[in-house]
Amino acid sequence: MSSETPGDVPAPHVIDPAEHPQARRIATGTGVPLTTWTARLDERGGRDLDHAALARHLAEEHELDGWWAQAVTVAYEQVIGRRVVGQSCEGDFSASASRTVPGDMDAVQQAFDAFMTPARREQLGMAEGSLSATERWRYWRAAVDDGSRASINISAKGEDRSTLAVEHKGLETAAARQVWKDAWKRTLDAFVAEQKETR
Repeated sequence: MSSETPGDVPAPHVIDPAEHPQARRIATGTGVPLTTWTARLDERGGRDLDHAALARHLAEEHELDGWWAQAVTVAYEQVIGRRVVGQSCEGDFSASASRTVPGDMDAVQQAFDAFMTPARREQLGMAEGSLSATERWRYWRAAVDDGSRASINISAKGEDRSTLAVEHKGLETAAARQVWKDAWKRTLDAFVAEQKETR
């Protein structure tokens, strides 16, 4: 018989924290490895806390700002099997993709709007896009036939370069997430290729 007490046995993980897709990013952004965050939240009884309580604990007890508190909470919930990668706390899924292209934010926003022709939007099952802007961001947003919504967020990346980051939210299944992730990669690759041809 083992001499270990129940408290000596590590809590089971559905995903090894060290193998989580965001492990490196979280370690770099917070200065603490995801394995350590997982252990700390387990010690705090995190498996019995809801999403809001976990994020609040990280913000109040470990002084993580709101964005990193959310990122660590989501990763922890994925590690313990409460949600799968890409699933929000509401139970739906999101897909993302990004590319960096030449041009300032305004030029890239206009180029992307022109690139998303009626034929291309019809192929993707998307409504006409709307444009908006803040001081630091430019956006192209559209509703999708399946009830989800896509937002292309454009930010400056050094001098005369911009990054397009897709946030596609409200997907019903993990399979739909993967389909859209692949579709957005193809779409952004086609956009990048078109931009190279026109410069």
